[in-house]
Amino acid sequence: MTNTPKTHVHTGVTDEALFVSARQRQDPVPIHVKILNGFGSVPGQHKDFAFNTLLLLYYSQILGLSASWASLALGVSLVVDAISDPLVGGWSDNFRSRFGRRHLFMLAAILPTSLSFNALFHPPTALADAALAAWMLTFTILARLSFTFFAVPWAAMSIELSHRYEERTSIQTYRVAVGWFVGAVFTFLMYALVFPPTENDPSGLLNPDSYAPFGTLVSVLIASWMLITTLTTLNQIPYLARPSETLPRVRLTALISQTISALRNRNFRMVFLAALTTAAIAGTGLVFDVYMNLYFWKFSSEDIKWFIFAAVGAAAAFAVIAPLQRRFEKQQIVIAAVALIMLLGVTKVGFRFAGIWPDNGQPLLLPLLVLHMAVMSFAGAIAIIMYAAIIPDIVDENEHRTGLRQEGMFSAGIAFAGKSTTGLGLFVGGLLLEWVVAFPVQTQPQTMDPDLIVRLGVVDGILVPAFSIIPILLLRQYQLNRVQLETIQGEVRERKQRAANTRRGQEA
Repeated sequence: MTNTPKTHVHTGVTDEALFVSARQRQDPVPIHVKILNGFGSVPGQHKDFAFNTLLLLYYSQILGLSASWASLALGVSLVVDAISDPLVGGWSDNFRSRFGRRHLFMLAAILPTSLSFNALFHPPTALADAALAAWMLTFTILARLSFTFFAVPWAAMSIELSHRYEERTSIQTYRVAVGWFVGAVFTFLMYALVFPPTENDPSGLLNPDSYAPFGTLVSVLIASWMLITTLTTLNQIPYLARPSETLPRVRLTALISQTISALRNRNFRMVFLAALTTAAIAGTGLVFDVYMNLYFWKFSSEDIKWFIFAAVGAAAAFAVIAPLQRRFEKQQIVIAAVALIMLLGVTKVGFRFAGIWPDNGQPLLLPLLVLHMAVMSFAGAIAIIMYAAIIPDIVDENEHRTGLRQEGMFSAGIAFAGKSTTGLGLFVGGLLLEWVVAFPVQTQPQTMDPDLIVRLGVVDGILVPAFSIIPILLLRQYQLNRVQLETIQGEVRERKQRAANTRRGQEA
């Protein structure tokens, strides 16, 4: 007679351990492991820089594709992500191999991600709008879909590294810090070396000859970082949970059922929707940033590269996150960070309209905006870390409720929210540029209509930040604190111990 696990979704009672690990970690996760795991955030940072900052600008202002066509392509790719992310997450949660649940997915994603990203910045010449939009759509989907097979398992692995409440935040802090600082250096070098101002293009970002080399270089870098983090974390596989023999193999219908079950978790729904909205607002703001820098503030790439020093704000966030974590709940910290982001978003353009900032071209303007961006980076880094650190707690709550460890499923939600920075944000940003701002294609900064510049500032500085009230209201509905989590973890450990004792008794 075959023993099958009896899982009661609402009570979380099981008579078998469905997920086990070869070793139990006794000591804290080593710092070098946190750093090597953190390298996995770098390819996403490179991709996001390209998508957020340059993709819409390249296809609209260089290639002449209307913002609506580009937004349509990006919107369709977002729908593909919405379907693929939880399915890949659920597949990796239930995957069995000698290399664990995550690493084979990560390894298989490297080449297709790199090649499809490179193709995105090498479209054939003289394509009509529809054909150019089709090219953009095809390779945006392929790049995002391929990257899903890396990003979702990698994020799930980051969750699995520790069960300790504060150490989980530390792991996410290293993860964000590595991506932030490598990304800052990368951004500086891109503006300085790949997009320098020229006599024909004082802005540095409207030179058609810069984009193909950029695509090739970044595709190689993305592949390199993905390979490094995959290979250097292979030694962590014994500490990661994997499906036991008592867990039936999962088919597609079961993956869909598990996805629906995950969405029944109220805390996850609140955090997912909040993270999705925050990412969409941030992505829309990033779309406008490049237009604002070029057309509103009249900066060139020579000026823009100095925003690397805004990383000082992120460094401050990494320094204070541990004491904040000891004093406040994760929910309180992320709400405060999102509220600060909203305030800073309004004041940036508001100070221009109020006459507080120096005029364009004045030497003091750039340092002041870099300082403003540093404070924004401080709040943004804290929000990103806290969103990521909340997910492991929800995974434990879900295991208590259902018996399943669904790190991949839940991390897919946050991965999708993060990718919405480059999907939903670009989609909304493109529509706002064309239908609200009425921004023309292939336009030089010196020929801009002043009324159009004012509309650009109003949308970027008032309309977009105002939507941050939505994630704040959603996060107020989150209900899982430190004491509740410790109780849940204790009950899960006791349940597994009872199951182990029962098995030993049956074997005897």
